[in-house]
Amino acid sequence: MRTVYAACLALLLAPPADGGAWLEAPGKGFAAASAAYRQTGSGAIRELGFYAAYGITPKLTLGVDLNQNADISGHAMIFARLPLRAGQSYRLAVETGFGGNHYRGQWALMQRTTLSYGRGFGTGRASGWLAIDAAYELRNSGLDAIWKLDATIGLNRPGKAAPMLQVETAKPESGRFSYTLTPSLRYPLPAGRELVVGLEHRSAGGGSLGLKLGLWQKF
Repeated sequence: MRTVYAACLALLLAPPADGGAWLEAPGKGFAAASAAYRQTGSGAIRELGFYAAYGITPKLTLGVDLNQNADISGHAMIFARLPLRAGQSYRLAVETGFGGNHYRGQWALMQRTTLSYGRGFGTGRASGWLAIDAAYELRNSGLDAIWKLDATIGLNRPGKAAPMLQVETAKPESGRFSYTLTPSLRYPLPAGRELVVGLEHRSAGGGSLGLKLGLWQKF
């Protein structure tokens, strides 16, 4: 009975592929590349992203976060994630990142601190997870501050397409609140890969709808 309970608990606490409150196991890692295309009132926008995390110890994960939004803006950061608490069905972690952001080629220092909550759950036929990330960013060498609150809920369906919903919100201290909604499907591929296909609705700039593609890889 204890063996069955332990197996079920491990399933519920298994990390989603995109990190959050979950740390990577030592010597293991995860990488994700994404591309988004959307049409706005001022023309087409193409956005590229890359994320990678690698487990150093059971209590330390290091990673990199890269983003390029057309030729307008972007960032490049390295980060460290540390665990705060692991309950029977949830986890808390803190992440701190440092790097740079740019606007039209002008680079400045950037910092980010994130508090992450993750919780596994089970349904009658599948398991899943909920991840909530609250972040505070200092951009442009500390001159611009942004509060962010993001949430992701997804199902794990081994060998089958699995749904996922991401909600991202941002509130600059000197700007307007904005949000992005991205419902997606994750398709399993060989060798620990997944193809992620989603529709992205972004409220900023008068609103836009786009297509987002991602490739996830565990290593």
